[in-house]
Amino acid sequence: MIYKFANDKNVKKVFLWLGSGRWGLLLGLVALVFVVNVNAQSTHDKLIAQGKRIYMEGVLPSGKLLQGKRAGAVQIEGQTAACETCHRRSGMGSLEGNIVVPPITGRFLFATDENRPLALVDARAPKNVTKPHSPYNLKSLGIAIRKGIHVSGRKMNPLMPNYDLSNSDIKALTAYLGQLSSVLSPGVGEDTLHFATIITPDVSPKERDAMVAMMQAAFKQRNATQESYSGRMRMPLDLIPRKLRNWQLAVWDLKGTSETWAAQLTEKYRKEPVFAVISGLSKSTWEPVHVFCQQQQLPCLLPSVALSPQETAFYPLYYSRGVALEADVLANYLRNLGIKAPQRLIQIFRDDEVGRGASQALTDAMKDSAVKLENRVLGGTEANNLAEGLKGLSSADTVMLWLRPDDLAAVSKTLSSQAPTTYVSGYLAEEKFDFIPKAWMPHVKVVYPYELGEKRQKNGVMLKSWLKTWNLASINEAFQSEILFNLLFLTDLTSQMLDNFYRDYMIERAEDMLSLGSNVSVYPHLSLSRGQRFASKGSYIAHFDLNGNLVAESDWIVP
Repeated sequence: MIYKFANDKNVKKVFLWLGSGRWGLLLGLVALVFVVNVNAQSTHDKLIAQGKRIYMEGVLPSGKLLQGKRAGAVQIEGQTAACETCHRRSGMGSLEGNIVVPPITGRFLFATDENRPLALVDARAPKNVTKPHSPYNLKSLGIAIRKGIHVSGRKMNPLMPNYDLSNSDIKALTAYLGQLSSVLSPGVGEDTLHFATIITPDVSPKERDAMVAMMQAAFKQRNATQESYSGRMRMPLDLIPRKLRNWQLAVWDLKGTSETWAAQLTEKYRKEPVFAVISGLSKSTWEPVHVFCQQQQLPCLLPSVALSPQETAFYPLYYSRGVALEADVLANYLRNLGIKAPQRLIQIFRDDEVGRGASQALTDAMKDSAVKLENRVLGGTEANNLAEGLKGLSSADTVMLWLRPDDLAAVSKTLSSQAPTTYVSGYLAEEKFDFIPKAWMPHVKVVYPYELGEKRQKNGVMLKSWLKTWNLASINEAFQSEILFNLLFLTDLTSQMLDNFYRDYMIERAEDMLSLGSNVSVYPHLSLSRGQRFASKGSYIAHFDLNGNLVAESDWIVP
């Protein structure tokens, strides 16, 4: 068959042509074009990498530090001079006091009237959006960077430094800005925003179902209200044109031991990429989720966890440091008691991730103090095990119980007759204080990270009203209020992002906005600023009054 095919008259002509110099010339040209394209791409990638280093680190391609000068001849260099310092990692700008730092990504710098994006530049003023201007080019951008002259010809704000950059440096920086925040993040569809929530296997089905039901109800409500504004007054923010995208929730239930969670999360994310992780619930460790979100550059907003990871990262945000914060608050309080400070402090905990984390945090916080600290691990729920763990305690001692409600109920039966001063973790007690016998109540104090009094009651009424509207169960006010706050915050956050759905920008916007909305959470105050990852930063030391109500014994302590 091959011999006959090769003797075909038309095929012979092809072989004759292939043997000619013309085919060789064509192959050479194709190879040359390929090499040129590869080299061009390699050169462009190198420019982007150089520009990124200028933007993020303030280091020039030469290795020298970026030099800039602000009004009044204030010289800055290196990281302080880096563009990211003011324009942020996303390039979408920021608000410095009353000074608006505008977006400087390629989409905004080089935009024309036919393709002009919008960004809200001040979360406090929904009408304050980016202003149109003529598109920059390499020359006009160089003038702006070196001399502080806007493309319109006006002088820029004096806070904008004049930089000492060469033409090649400008070219590299322009290449980086051209691709910065230019493509919408994974999980952003043409008409859908994909979110996930994560639940670890130690969470009870009752709590898991309560959280999921709340989130599904809120997503349903949001999707219904965004489709039609008829029948209600429209806000200035509603008038800004944008694409309507429905929210879609994926529930990622983890199984097995924590060592397997990373692989599970990777597979779930591969099957269904999401834009952000919203809330989440865990009674044990959150570390694998924390690491996963940072590795995937995936925002993880305000999960309900008792112990936040020690090492902070850019993408995960938390309500607080949990029991580690309580440990620092208690240590601060005890140290300030002076001569009334206890001589011996016994902390009792379960040998699990949260118990070990809490006890280690208190050990570190009490280091070098005059108080003798003793650790006791609760070994079981049987009466003899409990008695062994609590052996030798007297009214002269002080006890810290890093325990959950079932353990607290069991321990109280043993401790009540001895009546030592006993501190209880507010996070771990879960608002369940009915375990305390009346005779023991005067000796019990709570390290309490939530709001107290009328404001707490007011926020609780709002939560109960919302749950009643959606016919949802009220099982735990503290964690359910965290879920509700997060859902309302997400609504405000995504609205103010307009169509700029970039993950870095979401985190930056969250830092700016968290303290601006209504605080319907159980916390007295929630706020973030750049680089902060814990929204609530303190706690009360509280005791029970004669009516059994929890009241503050200390001021709000921020250690």
